[in-house]
Amino acid sequence: MSARHAVESVVDARAAEPQGDAPRVLIDCTQTLATIRHAGIPRVVRNIARYGVAASARYGATIVPVRFEDDHFLALSLSSAGDIVDVVDRPPVRNTHPVLRRLHKLLVPRTIVQTIRTQWRRIVRRPLPGVPIEFRPNDTLLLADSSWATRYWHVVDRARKAGTRVGVVQYDFIPHTHPEFVTERLAATYRGWMKNTLTRADFVAAISEAVADEARNELQRMGRDPDRAAPLVHSFRLGADVKPSAKAGEVRRELRDYLAASSVQPYLTVGTIEPRKNQTILPAVFEEVWKQVPDARLLVAGFVGWKGHELIRRLQSHPRYGTHLMHFGDLTDTELLHAYGHARALIFPSRAEGYGLPIVESLSHGMRVFASDIPAHREVGGPWCVYFAPGDVAGLSEHIVRWERDGVFPAEQPTGSFASPTWQQATEQLMQIIFSGTSADARNGERAAA
Repeated sequence: MSARHAVESVVDARAAEPQGDAPRVLIDCTQTLATIRHAGIPRVVRNIARYGVAASARYGATIVPVRFEDDHFLALSLSSAGDIVDVVDRPPVRNTHPVLRRLHKLLVPRTIVQTIRTQWRRIVRRPLPGVPIEFRPNDTLLLADSSWATRYWHVVDRARKAGTRVGVVQYDFIPHTHPEFVTERLAATYRGWMKNTLTRADFVAAISEAVADEARNELQRMGRDPDRAAPLVHSFRLGADVKPSAKAGEVRRELRDYLAASSVQPYLTVGTIEPRKNQTILPAVFEEVWKQVPDARLLVAGFVGWKGHELIRRLQSHPRYGTHLMHFGDLTDTELLHAYGHARALIFPSRAEGYGLPIVESLSHGMRVFASDIPAHREVGGPWCVYFAPGDVAGLSEHIVRWERDGVFPAEQPTGSFASPTWQQATEQLMQIIFSGTSADARNGERAAA
């Protein structure tokens, strides 16, 4: 064992060992540690772990990030910078070609790999790579990750039997309510996860009130008493820290060159390239815009996801690509902040969202926003956005052309009037949900009734 791993094991052991009756918040990070992406849910999980240290201390509690491995939740550690430190030595995850990633998933399913690894460890009697969590009555197991295919329910039940509370961070119900936007396999996997979490949850922390309403409805459909189950659902807002402008050396030259290539700032769209995000309407929108505003530009920022490659091929084969169109699939947080600071406006055309973090981040930077007219966007964007029907190419292009022509944006200016929580404040809201007496009372009442 290396010196670094020896030190980390000591830290992990101290986190896993009982410290009197001090409560612990055990944050599932299983899927976050298995992905190269720092956007979306992994970004939220990492920020909850990082900022949860101070937020939980107000309740005399400690944060313990955990991952599920070999039939146990293993305690992880946090670096001095607040980053999650894994206990499992793995080859570095590379941003391989999407086709190769897909083939690997088909030929080497993760559940089979995990089963083989577990059985092999038992055969050769190898020790666990980290310290297993021993659940206690004052613990809270927070299912904050997208570990939808992870089969840990027997361990979750063991935790509940020990008196540990189980909570879930509910991001959305899109694979259930909009299965057309995901694969059939993911929709089925997600529905199983949703049933397993909502039938066990002692509280649900939804990232918007729109998602909270859906959670209450789903709990009722699953047979949980609505009078007792409704108080278990709360909502909190995700953070959107506005950091200082990035240094030139931290932003790749290609991005800086595109942003600075013209005095006309580009429009920006942010999000995984996939059907749900609806970026496929943007080429048609800008074809209409260019008829009257030929200098308009567009920057597409987003990892290429399911069914996203055709759009990227269309963009890259367009005669305006490189001058009026550009795609970056792997912007760092620093580069994304730089793009926010040099874009004319955000266009966020999603057909379904649980929140819409790019809207909040853009408004926090004082940017103008064109957003699709869906409940979550109305909730987070309020009067500061111009809304359009998700499939309305003509309507969106008309909004853009009118603004370019008249110079009057038909929505309130976000600067000075828009306030979004920082990640510290967002995590404090989440900890308040975790330690609220309402959740505990409702939980005890429901369990007593059962």
